[in-house]
Amino acid sequence: MTFLWSYTEALAAGDEGWWRAATRHTAELLEPEHWWLDPPGLVPVQHLLVETTALLSYALARSADGDPGRVTGAQLAAWAAARPLPMLDETVPDSAEGSLSLLQWSRIFEQQRLRQQNDLAGLLLAAGHKLAATDDPVAALWQDLIDGNHPGHRYGAASRLPGPALALGLGAVARHFDRC
Repeated sequence: MTFLWSYTEALAAGDEGWWRAATRHTAELLEPEHWWLDPPGLVPVQHLLVETTALLSYALARSADGDPGRVTGAQLAAWAAARPLPMLDETVPDSAEGSLSLLQWSRIFEQQRLRQQNDLAGLLLAAGHKLAATDDPVAALWQDLIDGNHPGHRYGAASRLPGPALALGLGAVARHFDRC
């Protein structure tokens, strides 16, 4: 078990500026329901929720020279909900028609996933980050969430997540803050 405030402090990675403000605000937003985090399982939903909430609140605020502490749960939910991923119809028949339907869904899913990723990247770039930087805790978290092929990243190939980490995190943000 990890306490939320300890986890968000570790995410801040020693930063004393806006990134730390965003991680602390994340703890404030999530504390009523997630004051402690379960050990990460196959799908570490709580961890992805915390990380994506911090990254998104930071990006929304700092891309407009704002204070991450003023970003609301409703703003986070609205941003994530405006970039939904298509749901897969599990009743697709095992036929040529079904295969075409799955192929079409796959293309739409990838387009929407890239839209999520590119829109958030745009906010982070507007906030002044070089997303390939290795000494920047914001860029490091970004890389962890988007690069599922790199074995050195937290959500790399060895993590065996059932989907892209950023997409799973944004889904967790939308679900959590939509009901708050």
